[in-house]
Amino acid sequence: MPIIMPSPRTGKEPKIDDSVFIAPNAVIIGDVELEEGVNVWFGSVLRGDWGTIKIGKNTSIQENVTIHIEMGKTVKIGSDCIIGHHAMIHAPCEVGDGCIVGIGSNMLHNSKLGDGSILAAGAVLLNKEIPPRSLAIGIPASIKKEGIYKGKFEGAKTSGQYVKNGEAFKKYFKENPDSINL
Repeated sequence: MPIIMPSPRTGKEPKIDDSVFIAPNAVIIGDVELEEGVNVWFGSVLRGDWGTIKIGKNTSIQENVTIHIEMGKTVKIGSDCIIGHHAMIHAPCEVGDGCIVGIGSNMLHNSKLGDGSILAAGAVLLNKEIPPRSLAIGIPASIKKEGIYKGKFEGAKTSGQYVKNGEAFKKYFKENPDSINL
């Protein structure tokens, strides 16, 4: 079963919508809010022991993502986002709606991704704001292209698939409780 516990520092407890899927070996601590349809995959750690983590509807926190904050600060992740495998988000920072934070990328202090933006795989974003619908790449991350697409945000195009996958996993673990021996 996942570790879901209050912050030993503040006593604040996670607020998790009933529809959320949390993998059996994920860790969620403290002042963490997960809205409807969020899915938190295997090995991820959301540590709101020092500050606040807010994650919007239908956002996918994929395998081995780490989210943490400086004392008294906030991580805010919008709705319909994809936070890729092995990404690190360390606050204070903000991810707009419909964003993709690429595999193995790092979003660090005082960084912001505007709605519908993409932080490329392996990129490091620090002390910088990326405008909406932009692609940021590299170390340190810089804007490669603005206005990368029209219409529906890239994250929103696939977030629903992860919501459905989370529902399937949630059902499987409910029907097969003996299979949880991670």
